[in-house]
Amino acid sequence: MKRKTKKGKGMMKTWLAVLVALGVCYVFGVYKQTGKVDVPAIPSLLQAGENAGGQPSRPSSGVDAGQTFALPAPLDGRDEHILHHKGYVVSYNSEWKIPNWVAWELTAHETKAKMEREDTFCEDPDFSGPQATLADYKRSGYTRGHMVPAADMRWDRDAMKECFYLTNMCPQQAAFNAGNWGQLERQCREWAKRDSAIWIVCGPVVGRSSKRIGAGRVVVPDAFFKVVFVPYAKTPRAIGFIYPHRNKKGARMSEFMMSVDEVERRTGIDFFASLPDEVERKVEAQKPAGHWRFMDERKKR
Repeated sequence: MKRKTKKGKGMMKTWLAVLVALGVCYVFGVYKQTGKVDVPAIPSLLQAGENAGGQPSRPSSGVDAGQTFALPAPLDGRDEHILHHKGYVVSYNSEWKIPNWVAWELTAHETKAKMEREDTFCEDPDFSGPQATLADYKRSGYTRGHMVPAADMRWDRDAMKECFYLTNMCPQQAAFNAGNWGQLERQCREWAKRDSAIWIVCGPVVGRSSKRIGAGRVVVPDAFFKVVFVPYAKTPRAIGFIYPHRNKKGARMSEFMMSVDEVERRTGIDFFASLPDEVERKVEAQKPAGHWRFMDERKKR
């Protein structure tokens, strides 16, 4: 596409660039002083050229339905129901009775919250279609594995309550849930503390012959994926992981890391589809490098 050269539009883009730069400086100034960024979400910056008069999406805590920059593209050939909860968005598969993916933002400020875990598992009242039940998990040999961890939702009582909906759960081996997968969840909280905020998308990898449990025939995933996007870094970056559904004692997190492009290839999910194409291509193709620090590597040195 040819570049437009009209003077008026060029001047508008210049002023928008200045406003965006000032906004970013303000964000980091506030965060440095208070530890909390309570400003319009990043979509308002990314989309400034298209919607300069738009209203702020939301402050840092919670997920607004209009905040789509980090959500995957709609799925082709797969059952999908998008559910918006206070702390996360879920693409629910009523045929599998588990999510296709779950997405949420985690800020450094939110990691400091200390609200107690509730442990009240229940069906999702916001979804009227077929979903897993507590009876499906009973005596199945699998735990109700959170996709959005309860520890990421300690900043709000409603967010904590909603993360125990069964639409946020997948059957997981107990050792895997507490072991390799739990370690990655803790690592994400460390990255959020370091980078002020991160976006996370995770979910199951399902095969053609995946096991099912309960009367509802809930699918047991063969593996689990997680992708992490750091939007506020000087150079935005992303990393992906796929973990086989079994606990591997002594395994390092770096054994399972890969580019987001590779996770997309294996899952068929198009992550961060609403980012500008150039930004999306760059962050998704990135090979994980030294700027991703892992807790387990520090311990083994």
